[in-house]
Amino acid sequence: MSQDDASEPLETVRFLARADSRVHIVEALLAGPATQRELRARLDGSRTTVARALRSLAERGWVADEDGTYRLTRLGRRIGSEFVGLLGAVRTTEELETFLTWFPTDLDAPDFGSATDVTVTTPGDGEPYAPARRQAEILRTADRLRILLPSVDIEATRSLAEQVTERGLAVETVVDPALEATMATEEFAPHVRRTIETGRSTVHVAASSVPLYLGLAGDGRVQVGVEDDEGFPRALVETTDDAVRAWAEATYREYREAARERPAAEF
Repeated sequence: MSQDDASEPLETVRFLARADSRVHIVEALLAGPATQRELRARLDGSRTTVARALRSLAERGWVADEDGTYRLTRLGRRIGSEFVGLLGAVRTTEELETFLTWFPTDLDAPDFGSATDVTVTTPGDGEPYAPARRQAEILRTADRLRILLPSVDIEATRSLAEQVTERGLAVETVVDPALEATMATEEFAPHVRRTIETGRSTVHVAASSVPLYLGLAGDGRVQVGVEDDEGFPRALVETTDDAVRAWAEATYREYREAARERPAAEF
């Protein structure tokens, strides 16, 4: 391929990427046709900005105007889908960088970068505990759950107890040895005890330090969470990828087989 041959697709990418309004309109029209008024409302853009972007996209043959309703042409949908997919891949890769920065260096890991169906949650402006909230979501939606737990807080403990006692969640938890004393305190123990007494929950104390959070749901979802030295959540990966699931199963099994069960009477 000559340099001239390569420059045309690069120019196409540059054209779309140069204006956020074009990207946002393509993203919006991928969801379905829309009028200019609807696009302005979705994008919170001015009449001039949206009209100019639509005109430039139409000149490329990517957008068609059908009596005031705009839709992507076949070419526009193909290019738009690929471009939006690229944006998602870049976004996930950048977010994975944070996750991998905090991933324990002494622990073998799968190739998270090649995993499919990956959602990465990191702390953001105004949402410092976004990974923890995403982690808690699996408690409300899973029927069965196995958890490898490096740290604990009272809010999550109450939430787990509620899901087990009121919704019927079945859960097996392997906790870091350093958590054993905390979970036996007056603040935590009643919640832990009542979950175990349902017969749907067991708590096991690991034989060695737990390096990260794992959540394995019965429906195939896997959560992998990393923390800093203070136990602050830095990133959470959620996926149904088979390779990640196999790694998570093996990692959990290693800690579970060496752990000892702690009965309700000890809380």
